[in-house]
Amino acid sequence: MQVIPCFYIQDGKCVSLYKGQQNKQKKIYFTEPLQMARLFDMQGAKKLQIIDLNGSITGELGNARLIQKICKDIKSEVQLGGGIRKIGDMEKAFELGASRVVLGVSSIAILKSALKKYGGEKIIMGIKARHNIVDTDLMLEGKIPEVTLLAKEVKEIGVTQIIYKDLEAEGTLYHPNFDMIEKIIYETGGEVDVYSSGGVADAYDLKLLKDTGAAGVIINRAFMENELSFPDLNNIFH
Repeated sequence: MQVIPCFYIQDGKCVSLYKGQQNKQKKIYFTEPLQMARLFDMQGAKKLQIIDLNGSITGELGNARLIQKICKDIKSEVQLGGGIRKIGDMEKAFELGASRVVLGVSSIAILKSALKKYGGEKIIMGIKARHNIVDTDLMLEGKIPEVTLLAKEVKEIGVTQIIYKDLEAEGTLYHPNFDMIEKIIYETGGEVDVYSSGGVADAYDLKLLKDTGAAGVIINRAFMENELSFPDLNNIFH
């Protein structure tokens, strides 16, 4: 099971949201994103995840120069998300140096075209949800889709990698949604690499996630606040 450090960039700074909201529990960190990337790279991270929060809000990458500098400066592969909603956005992300892109549900209209052009290895479907209900304005058959239904549908299109983020767990340091990870793996027949994002509080959470069959875990706040050590976890789960 892969352990993937993640940081969110907003206005050039590392931040952490709480339950998906820009609220009082949101954290802004003093450590520069480039310094964090160099640290994880030096510690042996094979992959890093970067989410451009400005891009998530505006629909256009807002920290492109910084992201490009990070990609050029480290050996770790970077998977990039935030505001990537068109094929042209994907092209730009790859030009910046990203190895993979994370597409949200708002990008579902380009998913088939993206998979045809770049293949499943370079595209990750990110599903933000509150338990089994997708956090989106997208309507399928007249209603907001369930995570398990959406996961099955994108698998049929050709998606081979899914990140499940339960917004009720994000930034809480109060355990991931293990049940939903198991359900997604079951509903997709074990044919999709499923990654858990949000809520990791301790090393035992990672053991339980590994037991579910998760392909990996994406960790932000617990690393940013030194609640967990990446080198220690990477030695155990790799």
